[in-house]
Amino acid sequence: MKKEEVLTLITGLLGIFTALGLARFAYTLILEPMKEGLLLNYTEMGAIASANFLGYVLFSPFAGYLASRFGAKKVTVLSLLLITLTLFLTSLSSSFFDASAYRFLTGVGSAGVNVGMVGLIAKWFEADKRGFALGIINSGSSVGIIFAGATLPIVILNLGWRAGWQFLAIIGLFVSILALKLKEVPEDFVSETKIPIKEVYRSKRLINLGFAYVFFGASYIIFVTFYTSHLINIGISYSLSSLMWSLVGVLSIVGAIIWGKISDRIGRRGALPVVYGIMGFAFILFSLSTNIYMALLSTILTGFSMLSIPPLVQAYCGDIAGKDSASAAIGFVTFFFGIGQMVSPSFAGYLADLTMNFRLPLLIAGTMALIGAVIVRRS
Repeated sequence: MKKEEVLTLITGLLGIFTALGLARFAYTLILEPMKEGLLLNYTEMGAIASANFLGYVLFSPFAGYLASRFGAKKVTVLSLLLITLTLFLTSLSSSFFDASAYRFLTGVGSAGVNVGMVGLIAKWFEADKRGFALGIINSGSSVGIIFAGATLPIVILNLGWRAGWQFLAIIGLFVSILALKLKEVPEDFVSETKIPIKEVYRSKRLINLGFAYVFFGASYIIFVTFYTSHLINIGISYSLSSLMWSLVGVLSIVGAIIWGKISDRIGRRGALPVVYGIMGFAFILFSLSTNIYMALLSTILTGFSMLSIPPLVQAYCGDIAGKDSASAAIGFVTFFFGIGQMVSPSFAGYLADLTMNFRLPLLIAGTMALIGAVIVRRS
């Protein structure tokens, strides 16, 4: 692998690390102290999460179009700067409404980084290496989970939840500066268009893939948002819950790279249903967990599967649409994904308040993942 390819992958990993691993997934670690600090309930905390996903889902198609039309690097760098600003502003939240507004804007930034960065990688790597490359940069989410699980509890327990958001903002600024060195395409880039940009939004294969992605978005975000809360609810300490969350991140790194390699060999259509199925079973097991052993087994299965799905879907988009239209295709399919993750946290939070636990929302999450496995097989 060439030096420029390695540097592009490292920068891409750090971009996803910031946009998803920290800006999105760290919310599960800040949720409890933030809820207490702002005197909110789980329905409201779920709604704040939904605001973040609303920003993500609304901007994803535009981010894809802008990245394909004007360049993925520009979209990525500007979006990283937006994330940095809004993470800091979230630390200043005083109510449900301003917290929701800031998380909405963070979602906009996350969409820009994810779609732009993934589209850029699709230009740098051919189809037979694309799954592996996207598995590497998407492991940034997992690295973020590990990093947040190891550091955020220390910051929050000593300085408070507001300092937690400020800590993440400082990291965001550092990564934004690094991203300025990205290059749009390699020197030996060869243009490839399988589906013109304007035709992306009418592609039956992409629409069907998008429907499957709805169920991933709706299911995984319930697990992510309420993972720590469920563990605390069954008697596991906050510190141990944070360490277990880090385990999800460690296993996700391995899972994303392995499943990326497997999909390069057997095809995305063969790999995706299997990964969806493993994730669905893991979520159902987690919903039924009453002790640390059941919770740990479901955590391991989730780590090996959950965050492997986005790079496989993104690689599939590049395979279907070609390099030149990859960003537009990824943005379009991500719109479906965003719908699922936007709607489900508020509903799951409502069910949690109603039943006084998280078993029903997590059981529903597992069922939706299994439905997604059936749909994606038809893509």
